[in-house]
Amino acid sequence: MGEPEIPLTGGADSNVVRVGGTVRRDGRAWSSAVLDLLRHVERQGFEGAPRALGFDDEGRECLTYVEGDVGLGKGFIPDQLGRFDVRLPDYVWSDRALAELGKLLRSYHDAAASFPWNERNWRLQPQEPVETICHNDLSPWNTVFRAGLPVAFIDWDAAAPGPRSWDLGFIAWRWVPFWRDDKCEAHGLPKGVREKTRRFQLFLDAYGIEPELEIMRAAIERVRQMQQHMRNLAASGSAWEIELERRGVLDEGALELAWMEEHAGELVQRLGSSS
Repeated sequence: MGEPEIPLTGGADSNVVRVGGTVRRDGRAWSSAVLDLLRHVERQGFEGAPRALGFDDEGRECLTYVEGDVGLGKGFIPDQLGRFDVRLPDYVWSDRALAELGKLLRSYHDAAASFPWNERNWRLQPQEPVETICHNDLSPWNTVFRAGLPVAFIDWDAAAPGPRSWDLGFIAWRWVPFWRDDKCEAHGLPKGVREKTRRFQLFLDAYGIEPELEIMRAAIERVRQMQQHMRNLAASGSAWEIELERRGVLDEGALELAWMEEHAGELVQRLGSSS
């Protein structure tokens, strides 16, 4: 008798389970590209991702299980029917975690930059200029923590070629975070552009890149695409996105986009004047 299959949180569209020391998920058209990418970055010495083991007898992707905690939420914040989304663990918001995140992302981007990406199937369209293979969904719940610090990225389904700014901007939105003050207050986070500038600089310094407006532009475009994707899922009957829409989380996302569009220039200017 084989080892039991334990369903894992997330992967709602691909049936992710743990089997012993491995993770299995439904094979898709882009699975071979993702597994080859993970093998490549392993050869390059990157240790912050699961190891690709190939496909099992059922045609599922087979990866090593990465021990640790993921930054999952513990339920919707009750303010205004939950429009401010779920509350994340406190360790997600530490300065040290943000700095380690920047280092981890830089290590990954450098390892993936030499991956031969042409003539492969990717779930998402490649974005120009192609500088590396972006993860494209580096949220706290796709990050493994140990002792409160990020050590690995998981859920590589959306990986695709693109500019480094595509991941940098997305992380800045999620982790600085680029939220309006009402949402920051509901999460118990500091408010104001000055604090966001400080944390944005911390992240960029750890990654090793100068502040530039392109990172903000990428954040805005990436979040805009994601918001539209979630609304499309809600319209098609996806239960989770319908719940987010009902609570106002998707409307809040539109306000975050507006916040970034309003403050992008000011953030980059502040960063430039402080360097």
